[in-house]
Amino acid sequence: MLLDGLIIMAIGMGVVFLFLTLMVIVMNISANIFKLFPEEVQTESKINRVIEQNDEIAIVVAAVKAFG
Repeated sequence: MLLDGLIIMAIGMGVVFLFLTLMVIVMNISANIFKLFPEEVQTESKINRVIEQNDEIAIVVAAVKAFG
């Protein structure tokens, strides 16, 4: 019974290790793909994220002022 538990543990740890290894490989491949895009595309997406964050902050501030 103890041996069965160790086998299940080894299988589970092996599956997690394989998944994490695959995830690192996919992230490295996607990073290399994104390096191919020009800088303007990356800059525009950063600006859009900042604008979205500012919108969220403005909504929170308005809600606090309304209920505060």
